[in-house]
Amino acid sequence: MLILKWEKSDEKFQELTLKAKFLHLFSFLLFSIFTATLLYLSYIGVFKHLLLDSRRFYISETGLLAPAIFFLPFPFFMVVAIIQKVFNYKIDQTFKFMIKTSTIGIALFFVSIFVCSFYIEANLKKHGYTYCSWYKFSPTRSPDVWLKDSRFCLKEGAIVALDVEKWFEYHDNKGIEPQLDELKVFITKARKEQGR
Repeated sequence: MLILKWEKSDEKFQELTLKAKFLHLFSFLLFSIFTATLLYLSYIGVFKHLLLDSRRFYISETGLLAPAIFFLPFPFFMVVAIIQKVFNYKIDQTFKFMIKTSTIGIALFFVSIFVCSFYIEANLKKHGYTYCSWYKFSPTRSPDVWLKDSRFCLKEGAIVALDVEKWFEYHDNKGIEPQLDELKVFITKARKEQGR
C-alpha cells in the first residue's frame, strides 16, 4: 500500500504563469538542498559524535546533529509535493502527511537531543576525555569541547579558541600527538597576532 495517493488534479502545471513555474523550480532546488543538508548533518552527528573515534585528541561535540534526521519529513515531502504538482497530481494528501510526520519529527528531535547529549557525554567520559569550558566560543550556543588530557585546557586559550580548535584539528588530522609546550607557544603567538 502506498503512503501517498497519487490522484490526478484538474489543475495543470502547464497553465501556471511563468513566475509560478520558476517559483516551483526554485522551491524544488531549495528543499532538495535542505534535505541533503539534513542528511549530511545527521551523518556527521552519528559518525563524529555518537560513534566515537577515540584516537582524536580534541573533540568539539554537539548533541544536535544526529537527531537532525527527524526534521527530514518537512523538506522531503515538500520536494514530493512539488514533483506531484509538476506532473499534475493532487498535493493535499502530501501536505497533510507532511504536517503529521513533521510534528512527530519535531517531538522526536527534542527528545533525542537530550538522549544523544547524555550518551555522547557518558561515552566521552568512559574513554577518558575531559570537558574544557575555556575553548567554547559561547556558553550556550557553541559545541562542547572535550580533550584527552586535561593539561591542555588552558585559560589563556579562551581568547583565541578558534585558533586553538584549528591547531588541535591539524594535529588530529595528521595523527600527531600534540605537545603542551607547543600549545602554549601557539597560544602566545596567536594572542600577539590578535593584539591581546
